[in-house]
Amino acid sequence: MTDADLIRLAERYFTALDDREPEALAGCLSEACTLTIETHGIAYDGRAAICELFATRWRGHMRARHHDFTHTPSAACGRIASQFTVTYSGAGAGPPKSNANVFSVTDGRISRVQVYMAGENTIQT
Repeated sequence: MTDADLIRLAERYFTALDDREPEALAGCLSEACTLTIETHGIAYDGRAAICELFATRWRGHMRARHHDFTHTPSAACGRIASQFTVTYSGAGAGPPKSNANVFSVTDGRISRVQVYMAGENTIQT
């Protein structure tokens, strides 16, 4: 993959989250993908577990929108770091946050997501 391919993959991942599209999210992830919320010591193993995590979150009324990205891709390493702002709306929405994800990519799919978020864990709310 090129640096541009890594950026497109990361942005497809965030679009799937923002649009609450489970099939699009699954299409970004390898079957054995892991997701760790590094700032809260929480881990999910496997595409099914990650998709269920977000499906549970999407049942709530709060919505998230990821924007204002700064991507730092490394095609040579198969990794991309994405710093962004996430803005919330709906019941229980808090102020915008500045977060970052580090993605590892294998065979064109995300094989690991490391999430670094400011403040409380808003993925599991």
